[in-house]
Amino acid sequence: MVSITVPLRITYDTKGATPVVDIIAALEAADSAIQDAISLLPSLISGLNVERSEINVHSLTQQSPLRELFGVSLILAFQDDLTKEIPPMLEDIFKIKIPESYDSVVTVVTMIVIFYGASFLRDAAVKSVQDNALRRQVDALISQLAATTGRTESDVRKVFDAKYSRPGPVKRLAKTVGGFFAPSQREGAVPVLFDRQEVGSEVIREVPYPREFSAKEDFERYDPYSMVVLEIHAQDKDKANTGWAAVPKGISEKRLRMKLMEPVTAMDLWARDQIRADVTIISHLTANGYDPAEIHVTRVYD
Repeated sequence: MVSITVPLRITYDTKGATPVVDIIAALEAADSAIQDAISLLPSLISGLNVERSEINVHSLTQQSPLRELFGVSLILAFQDDLTKEIPPMLEDIFKIKIPESYDSVVTVVTMIVIFYGASFLRDAAVKSVQDNALRRQVDALISQLAATTGRTESDVRKVFDAKYSRPGPVKRLAKTVGGFFAPSQREGAVPVLFDRQEVGSEVIREVPYPREFSAKEDFERYDPYSMVVLEIHAQDKDKANTGWAAVPKGISEKRLRMKLMEPVTAMDLWARDQIRADVTIISHLTANGYDPAEIHVTRVYD
């Protein structure tokens, strides 16, 4: 086993003293995000187990800017056949020998937790999947983490999707996002610095305010897919208030309600029993995880 303490510095570029209520919310949110990051490490680094962890606030500066310095203490164990290979690798991954110029894997995973949650909540707030600054931030961080750990970007993303596929973690994540960005949002989305990585105002402005999702009990997830085969059913075509339904093959075996999004029209589907299309699948969060509920068709192929 190896014992290490990884520093993690978070700085909000605030211009004055931060209200105590925002500091408390930000500290609690950072603690929650770091805990989630620690729980994900074994899934991201093969052969690694976290035997014990502890998160401490080493210093806190309330004045301009707001600074939080955490010490993340980890007791790490490895599979027996990897005891010679992993410890040297940890020096690169955790940057434990260069504390003044670090971007540790703990920092990067914590950032992904926070911005994955923010991107998810934005999709739920605007009820669509859009190419936005939050989504690009998550993609860049996943790419960075994949390069650090030697995993594929797809595998890294699956780890986070699996983590947040149940009601409990998702609701905790929503609370984390709201609390973490409180000091920044109070001052108009000021930048936030994670160790050496600054996240600018253009990204922070995309984060939903807590009021946009705090009353929402049933969170929704919006997942885009390309070239999906849809088996189509026309529902009661003689009634004006009914529409289309389809089975998205390879995604769900259920017949789901379907909406046609511009520029797609009914003429693209008429008299066809099967089509290939780009779609967004809207899934509702249930006690058993995310359940596909609706299809938005965004492009139809000939």
